[in-house]
Amino acid sequence: MRLMRLSRILLTVLLALAGCKGNGGLGPKVENPVVGPPPPRRIGSPNSEQTEQYAKNEGSAKKTSNGNGVVLTGMVESDAELPKELEGNRVVATVNGAPIFAAEILERYAEQLAKMYEQVPPEQYRKQTDQLIERDLRAHVERKLLSEATRKALKKDQQKQLDGFVKKQLQEQLDEMKKSMGVTSTAELDRELQKRGTSLSMIEYQFRNRTLAQQYLAGKAKSNQKLSRQDLFAYYQQHLKEYEVKHRVKWQQILISRANEVQARAKLRIMSDGLQQKPSRDFGEMAVEISDGPTAENKGIYDWTNAGSLADEKLEALLFKLPVGEPSDLIESTRNYQMVRVLERQEAGHIPFDEVQDKIRNKLQDTDQQEEIGKLIDELWANATIDTQYDIQGYERPGS
Repeated sequence: MRLMRLSRILLTVLLALAGCKGNGGLGPKVENPVVGPPPPRRIGSPNSEQTEQYAKNEGSAKKTSNGNGVVLTGMVESDAELPKELEGNRVVATVNGAPIFAAEILERYAEQLAKMYEQVPPEQYRKQTDQLIERDLRAHVERKLLSEATRKALKKDQQKQLDGFVKKQLQEQLDEMKKSMGVTSTAELDRELQKRGTSLSMIEYQFRNRTLAQQYLAGKAKSNQKLSRQDLFAYYQQHLKEYEVKHRVKWQQILISRANEVQARAKLRIMSDGLQQKPSRDFGEMAVEISDGPTAENKGIYDWTNAGSLADEKLEALLFKLPVGEPSDLIESTRNYQMVRVLERQEAGHIPFDEVQDKIRNKLQDTDQQEEIGKLIDELWANATIDTQYDIQGYERPGS
C-alpha cells in the first residue's frame, strides 16, 4: 500500500517536473505521458561550442540490444550518446556540468513551432522560443538535478538492475506504441516516429532521465512518521466536518415513459409479472430490461442522495420513509410510470472513525512524504551549480 501511495506522489511530482500544462500554453495535448509529443528538430543554434566540448569530454557510452531490435543506451552512463535530435543542439543550461538542450524543452511545442518557423521572421521565432525556454526551464533543471543525483549515487550492481528495469518498461511502452500506430516492427515504428519529428533514441533518452529522477525520489522520500491510533483519532476529531454525513439514501428506480402507451403497458406487464414471481424477479435486472430512466444500464441505481437534493419532493419523502429493500407502489404521472426501491439509508451524523482511520493514516503519511520530497528538491537546488543565460523562476544565483 505504501508503494502504491508513493507511486502516486512520485507521478504527481514528475508530471510537474516534466512541465505538463494540459492544453494550456503553446503546447499540444500530450496523449502519452511517457513519450510526449514529437520534439522539434534542430531547434536553436546548431553546432554549439558548449555542446561540442561536452561531447568531447564525456567519451562514448556502450549500447546494448534487448533482442527486439531496439538499441538501448546504458542508462547510467553519461549522456554522450545523445539522440540525433540533440546532436549539435544549443545548450541552454548546465546543471552540475550536465547539459540541458533547447530541444529537450521545446519538444512539446514541436508542431506549433514548425508552423511558426515557416510564417514569421527569424528574430520573432527566436524570441518566441526563448520565452518558452525561460518559462519551462525550472522544471527541466529540477528533473536534471534528480536524474544526475541518481547517477552519482548508484553502485554498479544497482545500475545494472535499474538499467534492466528501464529496458523492460521501455519495451512495453514501445509495444503499446506499435499497436496504436498500426505497425509490427521496430523499424516501422522508428519511421513513423521520425515522421512526427522524434525517434526511438529520443524516446529512450526522455524515458531514461524521467526514471532516474523517479528513482532518486523513491529511494530518498520515506515517511518517518509513526502514527498511533490516538494520533489518528486526534486528526479525526480536529477535522470532524470532513467526515460529516447528511441524511441520505441509496436507491433504485424503474422509470417507464408514456410517450408510447402501448409499449408502456407492455413494460408494466413485465414488471408486474416479475414482482409476482416467487421469489420476485431481481429489481435491478428488470430495470436494465425495461426502464427508460438515466441509470437503467446500472440496474437503475442512484448513488447516495442527500435529503433536500431532489426536485420531486413527494418522491424524496417516499424514499426517506419506504422500508429498505421493499419496492414502492406504482407511481403514476402524465409523463411516466415509476417504481422505486431503497437499497440503503443513513441518518445524519459522521462516518465512524474505524471506517476512515486507514484513509487518515494514508493521508498523513502522504503529506509527510510530500514534505520530504520538497526538502530533498530544495537541498539539491541549494547545492547545485547552474549555468545559464536565462532567468530561472524562483531561483537566485549565488552572489546575486
